[in-house]
Amino acid sequence: MEGMNDKDGFVIDWLLEENDPSVRYRTLRELLDVPADDPRVKAARAVIANSVDAQRIFKKMHPDGYWLQKKSTSRELVGDGVEYGSFATTHFVLSYLAELGFTVDDPRVALAANRYLDLQKADGDFWLHISCLYAYNIRTFILLGLREDARVQRTIDLMLAVERADGGYLCDMHEGKHKTRAVKSCIRGSVKALLAFAELPEYWLHPRCLALVDYFLARGGVFKSTNPQEPVSADAVRTSYPIIWRAGISEILYALAKMGYGNDKRLARAWDVLESKRDAQGRYRMDWTSPSALLKAGARGEANKWITLYALLAQKHRVSSI
Repeated sequence: MEGMNDKDGFVIDWLLEENDPSVRYRTLRELLDVPADDPRVKAARAVIANSVDAQRIFKKMHPDGYWLQKKSTSRELVGDGVEYGSFATTHFVLSYLAELGFTVDDPRVALAANRYLDLQKADGDFWLHISCLYAYNIRTFILLGLREDARVQRTIDLMLAVERADGGYLCDMHEGKHKTRAVKSCIRGSVKALLAFAELPEYWLHPRCLALVDYFLARGGVFKSTNPQEPVSADAVRTSYPIIWRAGISEILYALAKMGYGNDKRLARAWDVLESKRDAQGRYRMDWTSPSALLKAGARGEANKWITLYALLAQKHRVSSI
């Protein structure tokens, strides 16, 4: 990896430990650019299906291809449709599987992904035009290998068609809730759209993508546009995993750097915030995770392989954009 020092070498060896096959696989492929047919890559991918996280997830899968969870309010089971619970229902779990390195080559994943996509509305939406749902889904299905699916393209077209004065994204639940002033975009939904665009290089020069990038650059990535000294949300200056609807700093910088904006001077303070999460050995800590997520990321406050991987990927893209 270009620009790697001794500290980075230690960290990469840590990421390549065989007890975390998904992290090892993605480090080889994405961080080190090792070809897919390399024996190390093949060996890492071959054992992902038997990993603890994968077994936990598939054990809870309904035979028809979905995951259920009780709502915290009514205790009603949700997950067989598009309504979702706290990080353990179908669209979240499909994202976790994509993070682990699964694709629709696995028939269980293909069953669940196609079943969920068939719940899509005619305009490409899934539920109440919630941007942190439909944009999140775009990224998930691309990572799962469904970029060329017409249903995925419909949702991409929806994301491209959304227009907001500040360049961000929102949802039907909040649009128009103020009678005398415009509603600001939602940082969480906007981050999910940013991550989706990061997987769509063919749209990086599209006016809608450029407007969203400007939305983030204008606020230094993670700060309020009206008060540059204050984070736009507590989420935005935390590291969190797995990727859900929150808005973590490593997600924001990873996506912007991947699209070539890593060295924009307006992001300098955001990079400093991310660097403050790094320990003496060069590993990055995880500030937040959810105990209800079926992908168990580790303990809060400790050095974390997933956070470290995304932070190093962000740094890698930042270097390559110089």
